[in-house]
Amino acid sequence: MSVVVIVTDSSFGNDVLKAKLPVLVAFRAEWSGVCRALDPVLADIAKDFGGRLVVARLDIDESPQTGPRYNVTAIPTLHVFKGGAIVATRVGPASKANVAELVKPHL
Repeated sequence: MSVVVIVTDSSFGNDVLKAKLPVLVAFRAEWSGVCRALDPVLADIAKDFGGRLVVARLDIDESPQTGPRYNVTAIPTLHVFKGGAIVATRVGPASKANVAELVKPHL
């Protein structure tokens, strides 16, 4: 069973940019109700696509350097990284179907 990985400014390079699998990163904040509502969706996506996709969360308050580097100006922002580059993005609330549609082309 796959789980959602917590990434930070210091772990982002190894956990996301150097990952062998595509990585869905949710840039989020704990104080945001929309971000918290996305947590169960991320957990479901991690289970459904385990072994083919890494699902990660980055808290923009605890790790303030990475978001601006990737033009995160609103939360939640979902970026799909493949080979160290962003290949897909979604900003704002998302259903499980929305997130699955975002990641499937990059598996």
